[in-house]
Amino acid sequence: MTLPMSEGEAIAFFSEFYQGEHHFPSKIKSYGPGWSISHVGPLATFDFNNLTRLVLLAHEKCIRVQIEQGGPNRLRIAIWKRAREGSTYDRHPTIEQAIEAFRR
Repeated sequence: MTLPMSEGEAIAFFSEFYQGEHHFPSKIKSYGPGWSISHVGPLATFDFNNLTRLVLLAHEKCIRVQIEQGGPNRLRIAIWKRAREGSTYDRHPTIEQAIEAFRR
């Protein structure tokens, strides 16, 4: 179950990811029960580690993140607030839980 997420919560999440609201590549838009932003540029795991930061931030804040095609030369990053407990479709694990499941 997706939990209600305010625009302020979405701005706070994306501000942390982009290291300040002044770095947003586009406006935040309502996206179903969540929010999205149009991302320009690559997402990487180590040097320019924004993909790793996005994944860690999602696990820390209990936010489901989905990356999808968002138009020519753009990616859409969509976010939804989740609970820590519940079914696969309702919850979001901590990073420790995700690593444990990956290693199994």
